[in-house]
This record gives sequence, C-alpha cells and structure tokens, in this order.
Amino acid sequence: MQDYFTNTLHATPSPALLKAMLINGARSDGNYDFQVQNSINYQGWGLINLTNSLPAGITTNVNNSAGESMLMIDQNPANALATGDSHTYLVTIANTNVQSLPLRFTLAWTDPPGDPAAAIKLVNDLNLIVSNSSAGVVYYGNDIPASSTYNTAENPTNAAIYDSINNAENVYLPAGAATNFSVTVMGYRVNVNAVTAQTNNVVQDFALVISCGEGEVTNAFTVTDNGISSNPTGDQNITFVTTTNQPLLNQIVGA
Repeated sequence: MQDYFTNTLHATPSPALLKAMLINGARSDGNYDFQVQNSINYQGWGLINLTNSLPAGITTNVNNSAGESMLMIDQNPANALATGDSHTYLVTIANTNVQSLPLRFTLAWTDPPGDPAAAIKLVNDLNLIVSNSSAGVVYYGNDIPASSTYNTAENPTNAAIYDSINNAENVYLPAGAATNFSVTVMGYRVNVNAVTAQTNNVVQDFALVISCGEGEVTNAFTVTDNGISSNPTGDQNITFVTTTNQPLLNQIVGA
C-alpha cells in the first residue's frame, strides 16, 4: 500500500490513513459480526482484502465532481480539530447503480500516548457521525448491534451513542440506505496536542476513508468539503483542571 502511494499517487500516507484503508477494505468472514462491545471479538474488523482497500481510480481529491468509488482524506494540520470543532463533508450518491451497494465510512487517528495506569487509554476522543436528514436518522461510529455487520439507524432526538474507547470508528450502511449524507468528524474531547505544526493550540488530526462496494462502480459518489465549524461550549465533553498558574505545557489533563 505504501508503494502504491509512493509510485502512483506520489504521496506519503500517514499511518492513520493506511490503518483506515485496511479496515475499510476488510470484510466479515461470514461467521461473526462487527459488534464492538463484545467481551470477545473473534474477527476484529474482518479479513483484509487489498483489492477493496486499493480499488481502481482511488483519489485524494475531495472536491472531485467526477466522483469516485473510494475517497481518502489524510491527516492535515490545517484540518486538525480542537474540542468543540467539527469537520463536515457532504456525500452525494452520483450513480443509481450505487444504491444497490453498501457504503463504508472509516475514521482513524494517531492518538497521543496514554497513561498505562488509566482505565481508559484513549487521550483524544473524536467521533464519527453520519446523518441523513431526509430519512431522519443518524449513525454513530461503532454503534453496531449484536449479530450485525451494519450500524444502527438512530433517532437524532435521542441521546448520542459515542465510542469513547477506540481510535478507529466505522459506519457501515447497507445498500439502499439513502442518496445524500452528512459526514461529520467531531472533536469531542481533545486533551493533548497531537499536531506539532500547531504549537499554540491543542488539536487532533485524523484520516477519513469513504468507499462504495468493492470499487466495481466508478463515479459512485461526490464529496463536498463543508469545512470546520466550532461549538466549544455545547455537546462536548470538556473538563478543565484549573490552577493559579497556566496548565503545564499548555495541555489539558487527559488519560
């Protein structure tokens, strides 16, 4: 996969992007499900399939009006999120043949080192949210029920179901789910600066992969970048430890 980036795309992928692509292209072996909350997870995210992870015609161009079967968004200091920030992409199904194929959205990020003594090792918590306003449903990353390989369609008026454990989140949708989606990566709790290029902020960058089927349909969908918006006081998990001095190294206490 790295050779493909180097020789064909002439780019250097982040570890988070390679992880997201491998997970996005993996498939269940048919005997187990993807329920993240199981005490024993027999297959993880499934069997790796490089032809799914590297389909023909993949692109890193977000605003590609011609569409694609897989879109990769790599880590970028300019797109890093602080607590309260959210980055939204609009996905439009561009081909009627795609309606008979499943859609997959995978988020991954390189989390700063956590404290081995902490019960939850995750330091920076991002959330993946995929919504369809026309159908009135929302999907949360890793909200996958027992005996299923697809996410639960939740009512947006109910309490959100966020994953606060993992630094990889998936939304898998069956064929015919919808034709227009809003895909949001939210900075739910960013405690430690993970981006050395931003020395005056506490932010976390991320990689996002969107795919349709096994890449058999080209021009499957188009993606429009709606940019970053900030809501630092609402719907976020913000915990400050205050002292008479400035926080050490300008960091917020996390795991």
